[in-house]
Amino acid sequence: MLVEVLTQPAEALGFDQPAVLILGRPTCDDCIAFYAELAEWTPSVPVDVFTLDLTTEAGASFKHAHPWTAHIDYIPFNVLYVKGEVVGQWTGGGVDRFQVHLSALED
Repeated sequence: MLVEVLTQPAEALGFDQPAVLILGRPTCDDCIAFYAELAEWTPSVPVDVFTLDLTTEAGASFKHAHPWTAHIDYIPFNVLYVKGEVVGQWTGGGVDRFQVHLSALED
């Protein structure tokens, strides 16, 4: 699975198909492990996956537009979007947890 860097933080996610935004940092060991696991994984439904480092300029812009990010105290922090709306959030990595949230969309 390809994980893309979100370069347009104002972009609405999840319109063409569900999308997950992973908030993390390139120096975060848990994030690195999660990205490696995702690289080997094929999800059960089509999904776009993006990552964003909140310490970058794009991340600062995203934080300004989404005040709820101030309450994030653990990364990776994952946000599932469908048709531009947040439908799920969870902390930590692991494709099993990711798949649980995708499976809920199939119900």
